[in-house]
Amino acid sequence: MTVLNASTRRPTTWAAPPPDWKVDSRCRRDDVDADDFFTTAKAGQRRARAACVQCPVIAECLQQTRSFDDGTYRWGIGGGLDGFQRRALELEERLGNQPNLEMARLLVSPVWLGRLTRLRSVCGSLDGMVRALRGDGLMVDEVTVRVAVWWSGGDAPRVAWRTPGDSRSLRARLASEYLEVMATLRSRGTRYADIAVYLGVSRDLGKRAVMEVLRAEGRAEVAS
Repeated sequence: MTVLNASTRRPTTWAAPPPDWKVDSRCRRDDVDADDFFTTAKAGQRRARAACVQCPVIAECLQQTRSFDDGTYRWGIGGGLDGFQRRALELEERLGNQPNLEMARLLVSPVWLGRLTRLRSVCGSLDGMVRALRGDGLMVDEVTVRVAVWWSGGDAPRVAWRTPGDSRSLRARLASEYLEVMATLRSRGTRYADIAVYLGVSRDLGKRAVMEVLRAEGRAEVAS
């Protein structure tokens, strides 16, 4: 836009401000209740997630929301995830697992969402879902699929959720399959409760199980 400077009457050009991705956000629409993004009520959170999964800027929102998180479980739905899920994602990245958010967005698009939901019901783990989606020709990894499942409103624990015939206790499963990753997180100062959040298990029972396993294995030390 060009205007005349009042003192010199010479043309002056004002650069247009950069586009703001927030103007495209689904939560700004009149048919979406902003209070749903800050409630602890399950129904409200479901509505918030339903709005997020249709949002064209869900990835941008997640990145910005996480910049405000401080590791203390900021509540509310932001970028399609609740505070615990965002903390789990932070720990994924601390372990070097970076999600492909554009691929995750594809998985919750109308073309793939039905497939993702069906796989969530029939596969027993994130690994099983990854193998199935790769069979469909998609180059995905576990953390990307995990984000997509969260966005779709499902649970996506690291611990396999369907284990037919496996009667082991949670503690035994953690000791057998997740000892090294738990020890790595603990050595980096991660709290037991946060390790349980990363694994996607009950905070109270999971925290106790993680603590017992690491102490029994002599792996409960925290790096100084």
